[in-house]
Amino acid sequence: MFGSTLNLNGFLGDNEVFDYLYGIFDQDFVKQRTMLAGSIYLDPKGQGMRNGREEVFWHITTRDRTIRVREGNRYVNRTTRPLDPDRASRIGWIRPIVTNHCHADIKLFYRKETKGKKPVRLYLWAYDHDFVVIVQKLGASDAFLVTSFYITEPYKRASYEKWYNEYHAGTKPELSGCEWF
Repeated sequence: MFGSTLNLNGFLGDNEVFDYLYGIFDQDFVKQRTMLAGSIYLDPKGQGMRNGREEVFWHITTRDRTIRVREGNRYVNRTTRPLDPDRASRIGWIRPIVTNHCHADIKLFYRKETKGKKPVRLYLWAYDHDFVVIVQKLGASDAFLVTSFYITEPYKRASYEKWYNEYHAGTKPELSGCEWF
């Protein structure tokens, strides 16, 4: 299920890398229907489009980076979203994780986001590979891929372990009966 990560070196620039990565995303999610649990369609357009590509494509290949820039006599923070090689090189893992969510290498759990009135989301954590796929339900039989990413900080790994254990221990009342399948 987990092939080697993609080698993203040797491309002439970000546009060439994004074109290559989009070919994989397009094959896995646009040209064919990706189903979760055999009955929930992962709609690649669930978050809309940006720059001619599905918004989620940018979430699974880039990462927010804040930089300080000088404007006149002061410095301001600017947020950019450049290529994240750790995420992007694992783009080919997303579909197999979704379609094989019951595999022993995947820790599946639901979590209610803490900010705002967020719905419960499904986390598919390839724990031995430090890679997470997050899915949000749209309706009875549709969902969308929120994001996926490689865990780079040890404290984040500890958070996912905690959330996984809380869900499976049944200690979060807001998650009672939240399962989609």
